[in-house]
Amino acid sequence: MQNTPEKVLFITDGAYIDYEIAGGVQLCTQEFVTYFETAGYAINIFKVKPEINIAKKIKIKLDIEVYSIYEVGKYLAQIIDTIKTNNIKLVLFNQINIAHWATAIKNRLPADIRFIALSHGNESGDYLHHVTHNYQNSFIKTWRLGKLLTREKQIFGTLDGVIVISRQEEYINSWIGAQEVLYLPRILTPIFINWQQNTNRVGFVGTLDHLPNFNGVKRLAEELKKQNFGAEFVLVGGPENLGRQLEQSYPFIKYKGRLSSHELENEVKTWAVFLNPVFWYARGASTKLAQAINWGLPVITTPAGARGYDLADSVIITPDNSPSTFAAVIMKALNSAEYLAALKSSSEINSRSFKINPWADQLRSFINNIKSINS
Repeated sequence: MQNTPEKVLFITDGAYIDYEIAGGVQLCTQEFVTYFETAGYAINIFKVKPEINIAKKIKIKLDIEVYSIYEVGKYLAQIIDTIKTNNIKLVLFNQINIAHWATAIKNRLPADIRFIALSHGNESGDYLHHVTHNYQNSFIKTWRLGKLLTREKQIFGTLDGVIVISRQEEYINSWIGAQEVLYLPRILTPIFINWQQNTNRVGFVGTLDHLPNFNGVKRLAEELKKQNFGAEFVLVGGPENLGRQLEQSYPFIKYKGRLSSHELENEVKTWAVFLNPVFWYARGASTKLAQAINWGLPVITTPAGARGYDLADSVIITPDNSPSTFAAVIMKALNSAEYLAALKSSSEINSRSFKINPWADQLRSFINNIKSINS
C-alpha cells in the first residue's frame, strides 16, 4: 500500500503560475513545483497578488523598498484555515519577498509547522552590482544596500530553511543568517528541436530591464562592433523600449519583442548559437539557458552565466567572464563547423546527463532534517 503524499502549502504570486509567456520567474517556479512533486509531496498552491499603493510605487521607483509589496493581511485567515483543514506541516514561500509572512502565520499555528523560502535570488545581489559598477559616493545607495542586507537577515531569521538556485547564494545566505540552506540546480531534460544551422544568425532571450541582461547585451555588442560582426544578433524579450534602444544603437541587432513559446521555438531553431552573455554573478540563475540546453542548441555561456547548473560537459562555458572573450568565441563558432558541432553536442550531453532523482532525494532529506530540529 502506497503512503499518501504529504501536503505542502505553496504560496506564490498568481502571475508566476498563470501566464501566457514564461519568463525566468515562471520557469523557476515550475521547477520548484517539479522538484517537490518528484520528492513525493502534494503541492497545494495558494495564489496571491501584490498590493502596490502610491507610497510603495514611489519607494520602488527610488529603489528603497522591495520587500513590502506583498501584504499578508487579507490572506491570513484563509492561509491559516487551509493549513489546519489539510493538516499541513510545511509552508513554502515562492520568492524571498513573500517570506516575511512567516512571522504573522506562525504566531497563529502550532510550533511543529515549518516554513521554507524558495529563493529566486536575493535582491541585494543585483543591487550590489548596481552600486559597484555605477559607483558614486551616495549615502542613499550605501543606506539602501545596508537596508536590503539587514532586511534579508531578518527574513531568514524567521524561517526554518531556504532553498536556493545557485551555489553562490547557498554560501551568501548562510553568511547573512539563513539557518538551513539547500541548493537545487536547474532541471535539464532533452526535448531536442529541429535545429537549422544558419551561421548568419545568433540570438539572446531575456528580460531587458534586468540590469545584468541589458548591460551584458550592450557590452557584448560593443565587442562585436570592434570585430566587424557581420551576422544578425537577434534579441527576444521586453520591455520594447529597451529592445528598440539596442536595435537603434547597433545595426546588426534585430529586436523581435516578446514571443510565445511556439514563436520562440520557431525563432531560436534558426540561430547558429544561443547566447547567454552574463559577465558578473547576478542573483539567481539564467533560467533561459536551461531551455536552450534542453532544446539541444549550440550555446555559449560564461562561468557566471552557468551558475545554478550541474553540467556534465563544459564546452559551452567560456574561459572567463569577459565580453571580449565571449565575442571571440562567437566568431570562432560562426567560422568553424567543427566547433559549432561541439557546442551542440555539449548541450545534448548536458541535457541527457542530468538526473533529477538524486536532487529530489536531497530535498526530502533536507526537509526531514528541518522537521527533526527542535521537534
